[in-house]
Amino acid sequence: MNSAQNFLITIQGTTNESDVLERFTEKLEHLNFSIKDLHYLNFQSSLSLLMRLELAQSADKESLTVVLEKVAKQYQLELLVFPLPQIPVAVPNHRYILTLLSRQLPPQLLTKLFRHLREKQLCVTEVSPLDADELHVFEIKVHADKPIERQQLMKELLELKSEYQLDLALQDDDLFRRNKRLIFMDADMTFIQQEMIDEMSKLAGKETEVAKITRLAMNGEIQFDESLRQRVALLEGIRLSDLERLILNIPYTPGVERLVFILKTLGYKIGIVSGGFTRVIDHIKQRFNLDYGFANTLEIKNGELTGRILGNILDGHQKGVILREVALKENILPEQVIAVGDGANDLEMLSSASLGIAFNAKRYLSERAAGSLSLPNLDALLYFLGISKTEIRGLFKP
Repeated sequence: MNSAQNFLITIQGTTNESDVLERFTEKLEHLNFSIKDLHYLNFQSSLSLLMRLELAQSADKESLTVVLEKVAKQYQLELLVFPLPQIPVAVPNHRYILTLLSRQLPPQLLTKLFRHLREKQLCVTEVSPLDADELHVFEIKVHADKPIERQQLMKELLELKSEYQLDLALQDDDLFRRNKRLIFMDADMTFIQQEMIDEMSKLAGKETEVAKITRLAMNGEIQFDESLRQRVALLEGIRLSDLERLILNIPYTPGVERLVFILKTLGYKIGIVSGGFTRVIDHIKQRFNLDYGFANTLEIKNGELTGRILGNILDGHQKGVILREVALKENILPEQVIAVGDGANDLEMLSSASLGIAFNAKRYLSERAAGSLSLPNLDALLYFLGISKTEIRGLFKP
């Protein structure tokens, strides 16, 4: 042979023997081959072995086939040997990982997904399962010759989300994907399961009035700052003691405790940033031993709310500013930052992070975020970090 040649070896079948892998590699020791790639799966006595071998100039393909066939027959396994074309393997310039979460995985979903990726000139190079609880979780590695338009692709993939109830995240396939160091989360309807201002309005007997202003703000008929001032004005007279009792009974989003524990174990800095109120955020920060907490400050006099906010209002823009300032302070790169929120005023914060996750959010935010999560458990976002169920259970033992 004038040059080295590559071969693809596939071995599969059913066996109860535990030494299959070493028997195949043992036979290669005495032949002039080098193993360039190897994938092995052993599931319930069914195994699949995929190897890419480089055949040296002095090596003999026929000898390779004969030796491997002997081992395959011994274990009653199927062996196939394919020569690979001798063309340079180009290193893709743009590599991505698409993480897919779904309770069901019908073939139609995968067909539409793979077809769409192909039409977008995204080449699928690897599909691997990620061990998960009552979920199908797959990491799909793709590459492209040029950068993809992420927002457009997410918008299109969300059509599958609505049809098949799946969650997904699109990230760069690089060192930082599993090396995040900072996460900031919204409070209301993200870290906790309620809108605190709605609950406070019940204490003031102004539930209907507050809800009306909220609707105007959501429809874009009134700015967030003005809507918040108007709603807070309606809270005048609420006793601090009643507010404190309300805070003590906050319902937290399922999975929060496990999420915080695991991320802190991994060395993350964790913060809450909210358009809500410091009385609530300070309690959450202390309850979960978080590193940062930011919110608006209510004025209190004589043990009652005055209906006014002290200082500047923390709005969507400020959320993004705070996230970037904390990352800079902690010497953390933007590629190592995660942000999670549910509302339109979380957009700048999510856009400031390399992994922005829209959690049970409206479509406007979901199609602009790197990840979309509609499961009730907040700790499901750990799958977007490539962390499996087994790894989670190894760290967190309630």
